[in-house]
Amino acid sequence: MNAPQPTFTDEQVVAAIRAAFSPRWDTSLSREDAAVHAETYRENLAHYRQHVRRSLNESDYLQVAEKSWGAFTQIVKAIGADHQIKLSSHIGIMRVAGELAKLIAQTAPEAGGRVSDASVMAHSLHLHFYENELPDDRVTQSATTVSEAIDLLQDWFPHQPSDDGATL
Repeated sequence: MNAPQPTFTDEQVVAAIRAAFSPRWDTSLSREDAAVHAETYRENLAHYRQHVRRSLNESDYLQVAEKSWGAFTQIVKAIGADHQIKLSSHIGIMRVAGELAKLIAQTAPEAGGRVSDASVMAHSLHLHFYENELPDDRVTQSATTVSEAIDLLQDWFPHQPSDDGATL
């Protein structure tokens, strides 16, 4: 997969993230805290993705569902932290994911649509963990779609630490 050449300025990404916020959700981070949070979220992302693979091998579809949701939240939170914004609520994460999908869609409508669809699937997988209502094949298919969207988000919004080790 060829990674897209991101054409977004930091200001565009911050504006997209902030467009999803009510003022009470807006939590700005210092550059130093943002760098620590971004690193933690990316480590968590790797852990969750590994857990998804292991759970698939064990046919533990409830864990596949929950860890897929967890992985999705971690990439969205990492992108926020890269831009000195801390995301913590489910609704904030979903709204930011929607705004990021819209931003991608300006350049690549199909990719933006895939991210948008995957955010809904990720949330559905989270609900499945509590309700156990989805068939196993739907969980597997949705987890794959979510994983592909995570890859797209990483491609479109790559982590770029600044020279001093803090993020932008």
